[in-house]
Amino acid sequence: MTAFRIATLATAVLALSACTLPNPYSSQPAPVRPATPQPPPVQPSTPTPPPVIDLPEPPPAPMPEASNATMQRLADNLAARLKSSSAMSEVNGPVLLDDIRNQAGSPVDTRGLTERLQAQLSDSVNFVSGPQVNSLRQQLAFQHGRADIASLVRLGKQSGAAYLLSGNLNRAGSGFKLQAQLMELASGEVLWSDSVSGR
Repeated sequence: MTAFRIATLATAVLALSACTLPNPYSSQPAPVRPATPQPPPVQPSTPTPPPVIDLPEPPPAPMPEASNATMQRLADNLAARLKSSSAMSEVNGPVLLDDIRNQAGSPVDTRGLTERLQAQLSDSVNFVSGPQVNSLRQQLAFQHGRADIASLVRLGKQSGAAYLLSGNLNRAGSGFKLQAQLMELASGEVLWSDSVSGR
């Protein structure tokens, strides 16, 4: 081997031994250069909304009370409509008049309204009344609270009535609406139904 080759080989061995590459078969871990920390991405700032404050709703305005003149006018107009209806020709037996129900949301003398309606119709209709009816009404009120139509039909049959006249008083804008219906108890057929409004 020539001296030149020996010198070249020795130079190559020295160069290889000075290399910093890790030995894959060595038990030493490879040197790792620590990563420089990256700052977190900047989020676009959104303005924080102001807190929502729930204000209580104002109390409902009290319903105006109904005047007696208004109630009497409603009862008179409803009685006139029933008298002029064709259903009156079919009524040939006693009628049970149920107390008008107050669904108007304000204090109303519905007992006086019922009596006014009865007085206006008494010359055309034979109403069932008396202690037996009052006793049956009290029993129904005690058993069921507010009597429904089925209970009223039973009351009408027990009292000997052939028909049931019932009504409701409701609100109609700033006024009132009085509705009524006449039912034949034997068949359950509504012979007449109408309403009047006023303020």
